[in-house]
Amino acid sequence: MISNERRQILWILLWTLPVSIGCNQDRLYESFQDISSQHWIVTDTLSFEVDSLETIAPVTTSVGIRYNDTYEYHNLYVRYLLKDSLQTVLIDSLLNVGLFDSKTGVPLGKGFGNRRTVYDTLPGKEVPIGSSIHLIQYMRKDSLRGIESVGIKITGGTAQ
Repeated sequence: MISNERRQILWILLWTLPVSIGCNQDRLYESFQDISSQHWIVTDTLSFEVDSLETIAPVTTSVGIRYNDTYEYHNLYVRYLLKDSLQTVLIDSLLNVGLFDSKTGVPLGKGFGNRRTVYDTLPGKEVPIGSSIHLIQYMRKDSLRGIESVGIKITGGTAQ
């Protein structure tokens, strides 16, 4: 028979193990911006200042899209701009982020219920210190319903 003290230690270990496994040790930056009333309007540019990032390349930059089942399409076109500290455009790219499987309609990404989060890798392996990332929805519709928040995640690299 296990003593109460050992049982408590076992429970603590069982509860902390998933949390410690889920922690990403190489995450350098992550930030999400909520979309007001879950309607991403075509004129709304989401900007992320990564001036606190102090890293030497290479890094992997990803866009995260949090959405729900009221989103009308199977994908999302996003224009991605990376600008340096002088606002010079370093990367200007159009991304096609899949949110639902185009054949089955099954939602992609992780989540539960009607909410999911999908990550997609952005082009480029460097994010200069003091730069900014800008995201613009590039669909044919002026207002996209069902997009809850959009974020940026930067992983890898070595600290400077």
